[in-house]
Amino acid sequence: MKYNRPPALGARLAAATTAALTLAAAGIALAAPASAAPATVDDATFAWSINDESGGGAFFGGCNFLVAGAAGNAGGSRLWTEADGFYATTAGDVSILKPTADGGWVEPTWSTKCQTPDGGNANTGSAVTGNIVQIAGGSGTVDIESNTAEIGWEGDFTVVFYGGMTYWTASDPHLSVAADGTVELTVTAGGYQASMEDPSIWVPIEPTEITFATLTGVDVTEHGFEHTPDYLGVEVEAPAGTSTQVRTGATWGAFPQDFVTFQGQTGQSSYWYSSGGSVDARKVANPMSVAWVLGEDGEEPTDPGEPGQGSGDIEVGVDVPEAPTEPEEPGALEWSIEGAASVNLGQAGLLDDGRFYAEGMLPTITVTDSREDAPAWELTGHATDFTSGTAGFGAEYLGWSPQVLSNPGGAYPGSSTSGTGGLATAARLAIGLVGHNAESSTITAALDLVAPADTEPGSYSSTITLTMVG
Repeated sequence: MKYNRPPALGARLAAATTAALTLAAAGIALAAPASAAPATVDDATFAWSINDESGGGAFFGGCNFLVAGAAGNAGGSRLWTEADGFYATTAGDVSILKPTADGGWVEPTWSTKCQTPDGGNANTGSAVTGNIVQIAGGSGTVDIESNTAEIGWEGDFTVVFYGGMTYWTASDPHLSVAADGTVELTVTAGGYQASMEDPSIWVPIEPTEITFATLTGVDVTEHGFEHTPDYLGVEVEAPAGTSTQVRTGATWGAFPQDFVTFQGQTGQSSYWYSSGGSVDARKVANPMSVAWVLGEDGEEPTDPGEPGQGSGDIEVGVDVPEAPTEPEEPGALEWSIEGAASVNLGQAGLLDDGRFYAEGMLPTITVTDSREDAPAWELTGHATDFTSGTAGFGAEYLGWSPQVLSNPGGAYPGSSTSGTGGLATAARLAIGLVGHNAESSTITAALDLVAPADTEPGSYSSTITLTMVG
């Protein structure tokens, strides 16, 4: 599927075979590609809220929350402020997302990070934010036949408790799936040694590889898996000087031993195993999603078309590839574009530094996946360079900020590309992780164009190619 910015006014919608289609006929059914073993993957996605405690209200400091990237040194055990600049929701391939009341996902802000999906405040009871860490770009190998996989991600995220009084960073997660379905997730953990009893303690921790989670009984599929890590019934030895593990009740258990031992330095250890406290139920591990798509990665970027002249407006059209007539499995992955198949970014404005700025919205895209076992899907896009006559500028100046508007289907938006390379290379618009609901999600993206100050006047055209893999 392609979004075209033709030189002439008005949009055009045509099949890749040049047969004209109307927008109403833009629905597409795609069957999952056949799997091969072993296979190389290079864009696996990891998503996890860890546990409810990682997004719950705190007895001091407002709430516990997740941060993209490795947070800086606060210089001591203290509450963070917005001015510290430690709080971030994107860092490379790492994003922090929070659910909304209507089932969508948004990037929280400093002021909304402690809010529940309905806009209330997280508390020390059952009201939690539900924030998750999502990491894209994972690479490695998957062998369906042997039920094994090795996937690694590059990036950091920070787990902050008590509003910043204690926090630690997980770096470069690595997932290893053994043939018997046993999974080990390791990270390099660092941070600062702290004590809730003695705030004067603040010492950098030597980065250490630890087991963040273990899972059992995982079935590797061509789309990934969703599974709850081991916690219930797991026994650990509590670090010296901390509460002993309580091994009674419906929610007793623990994260892995070396993880709990590491947390003895951060002051968080008793929040990762059952200690008999009032928040023990929030410590239980939440389901983890890992998605990959085996098969073709999609089309290569197309070359820019012949230069054209125009009025100076920038418009978007759509080319839709022909769909298979019969799905290869029960249900179908279908997607369609709502409303007019064009976006007019209008007349560009002038910024203070002389650059040109324009913005608009991608047409709303509806994705419905009713396939059996709810495999993963991914919708990506990239753009060609802009041209007007002999003038032009690169696609890196066009960025988007994906949004999931309504989300019964459980989709996740991609990360913003504004100011980070734009759409010159393929970027994720949205993804459905394995195990998602067999319903629809509506997706769009805010488009923003910041053209160089030396751009010549003219009507510039580009092509955005959207590719669905699933």
